[in-house]
Amino acid sequence: MTPQKARLINFALSTYFMHQEVLEKLGLAVNEAKVYEVLLGLGLTNANRVALEAKLQRRNVYDTLKKLKEKGLCSEISEEGVLKFKAITPNRLMDLVKERESMLEQVLPSLQAKYEGSTPVEQTIVYKGIDSVKNLYWDMIREGKDLWVLGGRGNWLDPRWRYFLPKMERERIKKGINYRHIFYNDLKDPKHQNHRITKILKGNKYRFLPKGFTSTCSIEIYGNRVASMYWGEEPLVVVVISDKIAEGYRKYFDFIWQNCEKGNV
Repeated sequence: MTPQKARLINFALSTYFMHQEVLEKLGLAVNEAKVYEVLLGLGLTNANRVALEAKLQRRNVYDTLKKLKEKGLCSEISEEGVLKFKAITPNRLMDLVKERESMLEQVLPSLQAKYEGSTPVEQTIVYKGIDSVKNLYWDMIREGKDLWVLGGRGNWLDPRWRYFLPKMERERIKKGINYRHIFYNDLKDPKHQNHRITKILKGNKYRFLPKGFTSTCSIEIYGNRVASMYWGEEPLVVVVISDKIAEGYRKYFDFIWQNCEKGNV
């Protein structure tokens, strides 16, 4: 196979499966995501064509089509004795999300009661990995307390958060949660890749640390929680839940805030 032909094949596959990651995060299995996206592109078609385009065995395709039908994402008709399949509108995906949210809402109060009944007043929680760290910010939303960040680097602009940040911001604004950021000095530079984070967060007050004071870590304070964060290829956060520790860190933060260069305050 020539390099040019290989590139064309890879491009063709990428156009089919460009949304696969999103579909999987919505709850579809790997093969379900592949087959559904193939169906979207082919329209009414047979299992053989689906298997060919999805690079799957026909037996696996039939099993996958059955599961998609059960989820309301695929329809089946018989045309001249041949079974053919067609994707249901992607709007159905939103219905699936709403159905799952509704199921969760029904059991959430009892789950929360169990959690609160077994949670000690003081504890330490470790979040590791980009998806796990998102739990930290949903916890901030649930707490409904203002967030203070010491050593902000604009990591929220990480491409891996392109879907998460807008949703979190909507919920944060709805709850009236405000930010105070003390950014590292290099974010003052409009040419810095993360400079725009100083402008796009509504209700955000910010200042800057002096030059030379920089680190790969930051400290985030909200409610009775203090989070020490390292943001790398695999982010790591250690959260301490303690009224006394959070109160002490706020005093440190206030002192630093009063002695930092003003941004928009």
